[in-house]
Parts: sequence; structure tokens; C-alpha cells
Amino acid sequence: MILIKDGWFTLGLNPQNTVLQFMSDKTSSLNAQPEQQYFLKAFYIDKFEVTYEEFIIFKPQAKYPTRQINLPVRGVNEYEAEAYCIWIGKRLPTEYEWEKAARGGNNRLFVWGNDFEKGFANFGKKVMPVNSLGNDVSSYGVWGMNGNVSEWTSSWYHPYPDSDHRDKNYGKKFKVTRGGSIQKRKHGFMKEFTMIPHRNIAPPEMRFWDTGFRCAKSA
Repeated sequence: MILIKDGWFTLGLNPQNTVLQFMSDKTSSLNAQPEQQYFLKAFYIDKFEVTYEEFIIFKPQAKYPTRQINLPVRGVNEYEAEAYCIWIGKRLPTEYEWEKAARGGNNRLFVWGNDFEKGFANFGKKVMPVNSLGNDVSSYGVWGMNGNVSEWTSSWYHPYPDSDHRDKNYGKKFKVTRGGSIQKRKHGFMKEFTMIPHRNIAPPEMRFWDTGFRCAKSA
């Protein structure tokens, strides 16, 4: 696991950011505003996403493909992800912990910087081994946070502190998932959905073929 030391980090998005001015769907960033400095206590987070080989030890009755070597487990719901983490002596990260681990303690939109770089993370049609792409590594040394599979967090979907954004989905109906993933949207690839601060939501009981998880624990 990787230690993320306590301290302040940049949470959310600034609507004046020049990158956001060119987004095709500007409304997708409203739930990640306002940008702010946020303090977190120290915590540990897995270096890699949980793999099939690791998960099958916890749930041997699961009918997962047997040849998925070093690939991130997917198609698990939030309850199953949380249960695995507890079983192994950890927990799911909060969405704030996830964002700090990905941004590397600075104001980055992608783990490598502020510009989208084709091929730096896996946004293709097939998942890749969790240690495949050396550019998709945060400055803390956490792998695969920008692409491959989206990841469950333990956080319910609530507005950010000091946010005046209203969303009928706020509350304890949806959990937040983070990170870009292999392509799944019928309307095509949209760069804004791959940015670290982007917030996805999903019912915790649902399973998705492009969503996996990693674990964390308090320091």
C-alpha cells in the first residue's frame, strides 16, 4: 500500500479553468465545484486495483473467468467491494481520499498533468493488467487511477462543502465512483469524463462491467 500523508490538497474544479471552457458537456463539472483546499488525515491506499486472482480467494464461488491474469476485477457492486476490503483488514477509500491519491497533492486534472494525452491511460475497449501503463501513475505512486476501470468509493453522493449546486440525486441513493474507464458510453468518448475531479454516481447494489475498486485504510 501507498502512504498518503496528512495535509491539504486541491479538491474539485475551478469553473474558470481554461480546460473546462472547451468541454463539450460543461454541466458535468457542476457537481465537482467549487474548487477548494481540503485537509485529510493520513491514510494508505492500494498501489493497484484489486485483481481477479485476489478477489476469487475471498469469493471462490464467483464465476469469473479463470484466465484473467493480473486484470482488475469488475462487475462487483459496492457492497461486495466493501466486504472484500473489510475481509482483508481494509476499507474502501472515500472519494476525497481517492482524489488526493490521484492528484498527487497538487492541482492536476490528470495524474500526469493538466493536458489530456492519448495513450497515457487505458480508455480503449478492453481492460489491461493493473500494472500496464507507466504514465497512468500518480506522483504518490498509485497506478491506474485515470483509466482502465472506474472505482467504487465509500462516499454517498452529496454536494461539496459550500456548493450551491442542486441535484435531485443527492442523498443516500447513489455512491460515488471515480476514474475514467474503458469506453461504455453510446454517445462516444468525452475527455471530461476522464479527469480526476469528475464525479460518477451509481446505485451501490448495481454491478458494472467497467467498474472495479481498490482498498484503503487509515494510517
